[in-house]
Amino acid sequence: MSTRHLVISVTFLQPMCHARLGKGETAPNEWPPSPLRLFQAMVAGAAARWAGAAGPVQLGGITLTSDVPVAALKWLENLCSVTPPTIVAPEAAPGKAVPHYVPNNSGDLVAARWAKGNALAAFEDRVKKTFRPTHLLGGQTVHYLWPLDDVREREARLHEPAIAAMARSIVALGWGIDAAFGDARIMDANGLADLAGERWIPGRIGAPGLRTPVARTLDDLSARHGAFLRRLQNGVFTPVPPLRQFATVPYRRASDLPVRPFAAFLLRPPEKDTGYAAFAGRRATCVAAMLRHAACKAAQEDVDESPDAWRTAEWSLRFVAGHGPPGESKRRRKDDNHPRFSYLPLRSIGHPHADGMIRRALIAEPFGSDGRSARWIEQRLAGAELIDEHTRTVVARLEPVRPDDPDFDHVFHLYAARSEEAATVWTSVTPVILPGYDDNKRAKRERLVLECLRHAGIDAEAVDSVEVRRAAWFSGITESLSAFKRPCYLQHLPAWHVRLVFRRAVSGPLSLGAGRHCGLGVLARQ
Repeated sequence: MSTRHLVISVTFLQPMCHARLGKGETAPNEWPPSPLRLFQAMVAGAAARWAGAAGPVQLGGITLTSDVPVAALKWLENLCSVTPPTIVAPEAAPGKAVPHYVPNNSGDLVAARWAKGNALAAFEDRVKKTFRPTHLLGGQTVHYLWPLDDVREREARLHEPAIAAMARSIVALGWGIDAAFGDARIMDANGLADLAGERWIPGRIGAPGLRTPVARTLDDLSARHGAFLRRLQNGVFTPVPPLRQFATVPYRRASDLPVRPFAAFLLRPPEKDTGYAAFAGRRATCVAAMLRHAACKAAQEDVDESPDAWRTAEWSLRFVAGHGPPGESKRRRKDDNHPRFSYLPLRSIGHPHADGMIRRALIAEPFGSDGRSARWIEQRLAGAELIDEHTRTVVARLEPVRPDDPDFDHVFHLYAARSEEAATVWTSVTPVILPGYDDNKRAKRERLVLECLRHAGIDAEAVDSVEVRRAAWFSGITESLSAFKRPCYLQHLPAWHVRLVFRRAVSGPLSLGAGRHCGLGVLARQ
């Protein structure tokens, strides 16, 4: 893991930014400012700094020529295309839209109308422009972080003076009125901990994506600038082409959980279309095992070995069955994070007379998955039978139910909430199996819970507090921790009930701990 980072920081002179994701009046605000916007600000700063220089520029005892910033920008755009930066930005809130009437700066639009034959188009002295700033809370500095391996660090050391000079030449980030100044340096991991703000992670599904530079973005910017200068020649207007050389990368806050696709099922009696097949809550792992058996059987029948297929034999073994890599033991190693299904029996809770029995179930993909496996399992297990491992008899039949169906009732919503029902407090309904010995020490126990979060794909930054105890928080769940059945490989590990308080409301479904894929460590919102 790299410990050095290239950091470019930009500080706004006022606690607001007017950047938007598009040109229209209704375009949403852009926050944090995109890496492409930073790159463009640096290009503008470099052009202003070096355009009038007759010769080399001195900076901190280092001589920079006009070739140096070009090489640095090309290196930076390649770095962005391979590794989009993590962004650390202050918390922000969108402001109200306020109309302003500003001097008309749209002469090109009138010229374009003339070019289309509208000879009556005329200039206006002032034009309405709606300001809807993003207000910055608790800070005014945005940091862009690129991790550096050994090779990248040597290259970054070479370009660091030019990148710092261009960052210090930034005059605005966003609209022209968003005055700002910048700086750049190479920092170690210890210094990163002092950067205040929310971390925005690239490449993870979340809010609308941010534009990032790619190879040849600088060339495209240069060509576009040249086209702008030549737009009026010999009395003929030539429209300026839009910028095309950039990528759009999904970003989300580290404290936000991405969507977790799932398929939901009612457990019906084998011979009936109404009512429920009910199982004791302490048999959660048994129900999960029956679900997994049905899923594995369906996956083996649906394996597709054509070149573009995704339901491969490896998918069947690793994603559906949860086995280790081909050729190795079926049991996964502790550090094996290959994605897989989680089989989550749901206990009836949330009512004073709820009995805690299992009548419903979810089969969930990992956070941020594309959902195609969940859609497949929903269709494939419609009407499938659950078979008891010991008696070899059919004990339930699966009926799929979707979140917009009436049968997706309040119990489902406790485990997989609608967006408007998202909650910050979630507690375990079945015990959370810690991935190691806690030696009955609180600090070690809490560290193991944090490890559980990491294994489950939940950033520790998303959690505000953790509470651990032996008794469940939900009324009606009275079994002792030792009463729950466990697979042999989990029997030696400590079990606890856990309560998580998230910084932002989450929707679920959530499962935690070493048994999170087999019915243990299932959480519900409070």
